[in-house]
Amino acid sequence: ERTLPTRKQLVRMLRGTDLRGRTMIWLGIGLGFGAKDLASIRVGQIAKDAYDLRRSKTGMQRFGDTPPRVWKLVAKYQAREKRPTGQLLFVTRNGVPLVQPTSNAVTQWWDKLRTRVGESKETLPGFYTLRHLGATDFGSRPGASIGDVRRWLGHSAGSDMADLYMRPIRPEYKDVVLWVRHRLQEKALPRKQPS
Repeated sequence: ERTLPTRKQLVRMLRGTDLRGRTMIWLGIGLGFGAKDLASIRVGQIAKDAYDLRRSKTGMQRFGDTPPRVWKLVAKYQAREKRPTGQLLFVTRNGVPLVQPTSNAVTQWWDKLRTRVGESKETLPGFYTLRHLGATDFGSRPGASIGDVRRWLGHSAGSDMADLYMRPIRPEYKDVVLWVRHRLQEKALPRKQPS
């Protein structure tokens, strides 16, 4: 079983970070990105209507519809950063990829943010929990197939994912999953936090 954040925790995390952080959070939820995915995504691989990329860990193709909220944040972040097509979307302050053989800037950022909003490793898992939250939402949608979930996650296996994600939402996670599902489809970003 995966432990998912609560709606309250997620809102605090979104309020406690900047545009870059909110974009990474919604990419984790909306497209199932982990830290290595964030470190390898390039400008141009996510468009308003669709995304198309390979997950470096598995080499599996990942493509699908881009949720409106994800696109709005990616577009806003790209406009601010002005990186050319083909360049990494996210880099560290030193201009290097977020994940290196000896360091992981996503994990470091998440740990600091989690502490800043009053959470701990015991109360809120690592960044990868967002991928599990997104997969729980995606897999529980009406009509989702094993192939759809596999492509969304970038996995080659099928039955394990079906067991984990393609089932009714557990009652204790229903509030956060339905909140996320609604927010992903919003076409405009709110003027106030959280995004």
